[in-house]
Amino acid sequence: MFAKIIGFLALCLPLARGGGASTALIERAGPNLKTLLSESERKWCPGTQVFFPGQKNYASLTTQRWSIYEAPSYLAAIKPACVADVQKVVKLCAELNIPFLATGGGHGYSTSFGKLENGLSLDLGAFKQVEVDKVAKTVTIGGAATFGNAFDPLYAAGFEIPTGSCTCVGFLGGTLGGGVGRYQGIHGLIIDNLLSLQMVTAAGNLITASATENAELFWGMRGAGFNYGVVVNATYKVHPLTNGGEVQVVDLIFTREQNETFFKTLASFQGTLAPELALLSYVAWNATYNGIKTVAILDVSYPGPKDKFLQLIKPFTDLKPAYTEFQTLPWNRYLRQLGFQLNDLVCTKEQQHNMYSVGTKNLSSPDYISTFTKYNQLFADYPDTRFSSFEIQVYSTQAVVAVPQDSTAYPWRDIEAHITMQMSFTGSPTSPGAIAADNVAQELRTAFSKTSGYDQLAVYVSYAHGDEDPAAWYGKDNLPRLIELKKKWDPKDIFRYGNPLPSNHP
Repeated sequence: MFAKIIGFLALCLPLARGGGASTALIERAGPNLKTLLSESERKWCPGTQVFFPGQKNYASLTTQRWSIYEAPSYLAAIKPACVADVQKVVKLCAELNIPFLATGGGHGYSTSFGKLENGLSLDLGAFKQVEVDKVAKTVTIGGAATFGNAFDPLYAAGFEIPTGSCTCVGFLGGTLGGGVGRYQGIHGLIIDNLLSLQMVTAAGNLITASATENAELFWGMRGAGFNYGVVVNATYKVHPLTNGGEVQVVDLIFTREQNETFFKTLASFQGTLAPELALLSYVAWNATYNGIKTVAILDVSYPGPKDKFLQLIKPFTDLKPAYTEFQTLPWNRYLRQLGFQLNDLVCTKEQQHNMYSVGTKNLSSPDYISTFTKYNQLFADYPDTRFSSFEIQVYSTQAVVAVPQDSTAYPWRDIEAHITMQMSFTGSPTSPGAIAADNVAQELRTAFSKTSGYDQLAVYVSYAHGDEDPAAWYGKDNLPRLIELKKKWDPKDIFRYGNPLPSNHP
């Protein structure tokens, strides 16, 4: 019944790695890309493919973007079949000043990617391997494998790993910014489980980054990894299935009349969330349920015994939600089933998504309540914005803050809630509805930042809009160290489109 709740388009962890250089030579190099990529002396590996927009089946043969809002534009795409060809492409682009982006899952939605015009798409679609080592208790994942690709092999081997919230997001892209998600209270961020990376540097060299090899670069890759290279695979530690792989989930719907008591109850969980419990709430337009239009929805997951789960969520069920749906699911299926089974709809590509985000230490019910009112009014005034949503991700920080702050470049380990304003619309980005939605999102970002508990705007870089100060993405204390790494590993700044590091910072 709820597969048609069209208002919800839940936030998905992004994937986009790569960059570009000065556009001074784009006009010269761009028209010659077909020749450059087709020349016989390139000696591509068997299976490497080159595509050009306009040719038959271009969209189905190349990785398309999740969001087309302020998207990059390409004159060609190359899908290497071997790592050596990834190296060749990076060297070629660096030598001829061709702007490029490496793409795995295609979920990078920052507006910074739109600064790439008439460039080359380095499509990692051939690198989707998921290799579980049961003896070492590790998994090695290719550059284009998604979270969804990893679930079944790991589950079959008796293991789990923290992931993002949507199955279609690229695993490596979801890693490099930090990797928040439902299991972070148990296992930490995704980067806290990362053991090593194989990556192609700006010089076209294939190197390993780990705690023992290129350790300083490994520090920077865990939180700011979009700035330093193209990751072709990564190895992670994995964990035995929590609760035997059985996950309790519940989806709840609250009406407009219930939203105040619901959000006050949600805020009461600040600092008290059980490490296994994950809360994801969103305000959305509902097209099907009993004539109710704007609703607050909560989906909860808990890999533990059902009786304990019912006890933990009792503050919500005592509110007598308008609708309640319980399920017990295996770990490899729970993301697809919870949230009223909207995962596949959420993962639909080539839609308009204009995203803003704030990380907060405080759970502010007055802000949540006023935001509900603003969205309700937006939906009434501009029907073309009813695919938009307001999302609150509340995940335990227990295992996250247990990791020393300076061990990785991720700056916001004490974020209690990730607030996202996902503005989606059916018209053009310049339509009245799109402009109104953008204005509401910016207004809310400012409001939530003021009550966040931080003395500056704090944004999980993978959820960034793209117009924030780099200190909001990487932390002002980390910037000098990250900039020095950039000078060493990418002095020509060819990786500069994914919420890029500045050349200097006050």
